Amino acid sequence: MKKTKLKKLSKAPISKLQRDIWVECKRIIRAKYGNVCYTCGAKGLSGANWHTGHLFSKATLGAYLKYDLRVLRPQCYHCNVNCGGRGAEYIDLMREREGNEYVNKIIQDKFKTVKAYDHYLKILHEYKQM
Repeated sequence: MKKTKLKKLSKAPISKLQRDIWVECKRIIRAKYGNVCYTCGAKGLSGANWHTGHLFSKATLGAYLKYDLRVLRPQCYHCNVNCGGRGAEYIDLMREREGNEYVNKIIQDKFKTVKAYDHYLKILHEYKQM
């Protein structure tokens, strides 16, 4: 009896998914919060000066929170790049504006683990509907 090989279904590379999700994240965050820096209040952000910053360093976030809209806000280049995101001010402002429970839930969620590829597919679909 001859064995037949099953062809593996091709998946989009995870890096492409991440790029596509990031495009959607920026679109959603900019539409929701406008072009004012979350941490310093600079107005009229545009072009290369209009970043989408994370509450915590992106490198420290797992797949569950990396593209979570709760942790993203508009930031100017200076705050996001030159000042490393201004994490202390960012979290203080978020506690003030959104409340302690909101921030504490995000901190708890830092410990959640998910299968990155499947999670990214799910949120990309969800974000495209927004």
